[in-house]
Amino acid sequence: MTKESIERALTASLTLMLGLATLDLVLYILAGTAALTVVAHAMSLWLVLRHRLVFDLVKLLETSALLLDLYLIYQFRYAVASPLATLFAIIHISLNREYHLTKLKSDLDKVLASKKQNQKEDKN
Repeated sequence: MTKESIERALTASLTLMLGLATLDLVLYILAGTAALTVVAHAMSLWLVLRHRLVFDLVKLLETSALLLDLYLIYQFRYAVASPLATLFAIIHISLNREYHLTKLKSDLDKVLASKKQNQKEDKN
């Protein structure tokens, strides 16, 4: 993939996460809980574990927020850590853009290689 397409993918991802965090904060104000970013962080964790990607500060922050929110949902029926963690992650990624572009390219290469390997195994 070209650097430009990876930059667009990172920008789209950050925009999507900002939208989810904003909707979650509105949902928290109206309904007392935030669920969209909890689901997004769970999916992100699943992808990291499934494809054996490298854990970095952003994934550690998201996973910690996910675990805290799962505890809060179980105990008190509300969640609020994931939208806040998402906002901090967006700021961190924006400040360290080049590092995250390189990491995103590496992660995409690993995922594509894994998919190709799975397709070869399915054919056999």
